[in-house]
Amino acid sequence: MIGSLPYLFFNMKSQLEILKMIDQKALSNTLFLYDTIVFNVEAYVNQLVHTIKVLFNGNMLDYYTRGRNVPLFPDLWHAYKLSMSYLVGSLIISVCAAIVLTIITMVFPKRMRGYLKGLFFLIESLPDVFVILLAQLGVIWIYKQTDLLLFNVTSGFNENAIVLPVFILSLLPSVYIYKYLLLSYEEEEEKPYVVLAKGKGIDHFTILLVHMFRNAMVSLFHHFKGIFLLALANLLMLELIFDMNGLMMFIYKHGAVNTEMVTLSLYMIFLPTFILFTSIEWLINRWTAKREGAI
Repeated sequence: MIGSLPYLFFNMKSQLEILKMIDQKALSNTLFLYDTIVFNVEAYVNQLVHTIKVLFNGNMLDYYTRGRNVPLFPDLWHAYKLSMSYLVGSLIISVCAAIVLTIITMVFPKRMRGYLKGLFFLIESLPDVFVILLAQLGVIWIYKQTDLLLFNVTSGFNENAIVLPVFILSLLPSVYIYKYLLLSYEEEEEKPYVVLAKGKGIDHFTILLVHMFRNAMVSLFHHFKGIFLLALANLLMLELIFDMNGLMMFIYKHGAVNTEMVTLSLYMIFLPTFILFTSIEWLINRWTAKREGAI
């Protein structure tokens, strides 16, 4: 339904015909052309039916670009692998960084924790575009001062910027994960089993890394879907600024005239993550039920 939306609001049939004429140099003067927003339910329903048939029949083997139809694969697959590698890599870094920061923060007194919370609140408040541009300008400034290029600030000549985009994409998710983990740890800190463990003389780090860690991670999982969507939303902006040929840019460039491709791309993102989150949730519920049964 989302992928076919252009057919609901625009006269896509005539627009595609005009676009093909422009790409094939059959039409050069476009000043007389104009289009208005319409509400074409019939065309929308027809496109929905067509998209469903294409997806289930597996007949969508090409897409339209620059006046011709070209094979959809492996172009879509390469773009998908590039985007998912950046996304998954940044989320893994975010989780690891947030865990380390949370453990370090929990060692400090509560007053010091308040200062750290304020600092990370300021970082969380920064706009995403500002963070990306600031990081790029920082690398350029260091290069101008020292002739040392730390990372590629953009992609080009078949070379992709790797370190800087992954770092930037992991920055805000790290802050959110850190915030949720710290709240979970502070809630767990007041529970009886922690007080009992301290009374038995168990080491503070052991309590943090073993007993409190398991419960805090279960609590974090309930917020992780929102964090994943945040990183996914930032991925489009990241690919635009760094000129990366990932899945988001592929959809951005070709999605308006290839709505079936947009639908397939959304399924390629949604289905694996849905299966992953559902499986983890099932495992957590099973583990929780076992613990409650044991108690």
